[in-house]
Amino acid sequence: MIFFVSCNGNTSEDLYLPENLPSDETIKETLSSDSSLAKLNAKAKLLEKSLATWKEEEKTLVSEKDINLYWQKEKKSTPKSILDTDLIDRQRDSIRIRIVWSRIFHKTGITLKQKQNQVANFNLFKQLNFESSPQFGSSDAKWIIVEWSDYLCNFCRESFPHTKNLLSKYKTQIMYIHKDFPLDGDSDESLLPLALGRCLWENDPKNFLGHMQLLYSNSKKIMRGDNLQVKEWDFLQDCQPKSLSLKYFSQVKSDMKEAMKFGVGSVPTFWVNGRWVVGALDSQSWERVLEDTASR
Repeated sequence: MIFFVSCNGNTSEDLYLPENLPSDETIKETLSSDSSLAKLNAKAKLLEKSLATWKEEEKTLVSEKDINLYWQKEKKSTPKSILDTDLIDRQRDSIRIRIVWSRIFHKTGITLKQKQNQVANFNLFKQLNFESSPQFGSSDAKWIIVEWSDYLCNFCRESFPHTKNLLSKYKTQIMYIHKDFPLDGDSDESLLPLALGRCLWENDPKNFLGHMQLLYSNSKKIMRGDNLQVKEWDFLQDCQPKSLSLKYFSQVKSDMKEAMKFGVGSVPTFWVNGRWVVGALDSQSWERVLEDTASR
């Protein structure tokens, strides 16, 4: 979903920097528009490259100086007590991605959708492929939650117990869908925990929430190929890390490709009744999100 400019392009236009960066939510809502995606695809076709390639190439044009223009302002809104190294890296990476999208939209002539009604927001939900995705609840539930995560992600692991408690507390009021977004999509080893999750869902869906907790706890061992001693998986002969079917890896890669199409760039990312929420959530944060998205 990116526009890459050749060396012969207009430099002042190529390095466009808006006065204020759009939020992650605004970018994702814009990308959920069919008309916006059509424009991006048309532009990419003219450039003879894929949108994914366009995005990665555009990222290389964003300098640390560009990021600092916005970082100085945005870090003021973050309490100093939680400005750890991981958070700083995530925030600066978010700025980089938002600069990329700002330039892409600018060059493609797309107007950012700062506000969007619920019907338009739900267009994205209708476009997602949930055929083989882990999911609980009914589509007529009060809240629909889609989560993109990776079992190797520390922030995802921190959020999961709170998400699990939420699903238990509200039960039939929530439809929850898990989508894969690997931190490193280039090696089968890094995809292994998510691929194993697909197998566990297919073979033992009733106990999948428990399996998810075990996947988070054992993800690094799974990736390294260590011998696992997880009794809950002993009876699932098809779901052994060293002998997983290639179809599960394909499902993970398909999820990642789909997520990038809609602008997902980090995990955990949640889509709740049309609202995008990026980052780890605790119980209090979840309750606020549910309160804000209760009206559909």
